[in-house]
Amino acid sequence: MGVAALVLGIIGLVVSIIPFIGQYALPLTGLALILGAFGMRKTPKGLATAGLVLGLVGSSLGGYWMYASHKAAAALQDVIDHPPAALR
Repeated sequence: MGVAALVLGIIGLVVSIIPFIGQYALPLTGLALILGAFGMRKTPKGLATAGLVLGLVGSSLGGYWMYASHKAAAALQDVIDHPPAALR
C-alpha cells in the first residue's frame, strides 16, 4: 500500500502544480491519502508516510486551483453581466 500511495502522491503532486488543471488531481491525491493512511499500519512506514505527505500537499494545491478557477469564473461572469463603462 505504501508504494501505491507514493506513486499516486507523486503523480497527483505533479498534476496539481499545473495551473487550472490541478483541481483534477484531487482523486489521485485523495487515493494517496487513503492508501497512505492504511499503509501506516504496516511495519515499514517510510513509503506510506511519503505518499501521505505528497497526497496532502497535492490535495492542498488542487484545492487552491479549484478555488482560483471558481473565483476567476465568477469574476468573468460579473464582467459579462455588468460591463465597465469603457466597454459599452
